[in-house]
Amino acid sequence: MFQAMTFTIVHALTGFVEGAASQSELAVWGIRIHLAVVPMVFMIVGILIFWRFYDLTPEKVTENQLKIKEMCI
Repeated sequence: MFQAMTFTIVHALTGFVEGAASQSELAVWGIRIHLAVVPMVFMIVGILIFWRFYDLTPEKVTENQLKIKEMCI
């Protein structure tokens, strides 16, 4: 869903013409934005969410390792 929305927004704002033999410079920049900037933004957001909610401390890691050993995994 997010991918379709970003494709639509970026291509609409940059003048991408589907099926054209060549694209305008702005449309080429839109493609570059979609291939680099958009994934980078989503990756940064994902990292921040992960960093916020998964606070692994050495104590928690040791505790989890003990639980894994108890479960014989």
